[in-house]
Amino acid sequence: MKNKPQDCQSKQDVRVEIDRIDRALIELFAERHTYVTRMAELKNDPHEAFDAERIEAVIAKVRERALALGLDDDQAEMTWRNLIEWNINFEKGIIAARKLK
Repeated sequence: MKNKPQDCQSKQDVRVEIDRIDRALIELFAERHTYVTRMAELKNDPHEAFDAERIEAVIAKVRERALALGLDDDQAEMTWRNLIEWNINFEKGIIAARKLK
């Protein structure tokens, strides 16, 4: 079931929709993670995991999309910077482990 926010009549109705969205988000994060893993497999040096130019380009796009959707762009940026930082560390670990073999 999908209700628009204005159609929710109770806190429980809102919680049901938030839970639905959370399920969709975790599925998207899991899908994104498969690509991050593949990227780590394609890189040869742990230093490749950090690309400042790429990071700033991604952040600029995220901020722009957030504003277009009526979402606070600072919140979106903070979320993506945390995600990117975690992904960089994950990639570095994958690459370093492969180099040890």
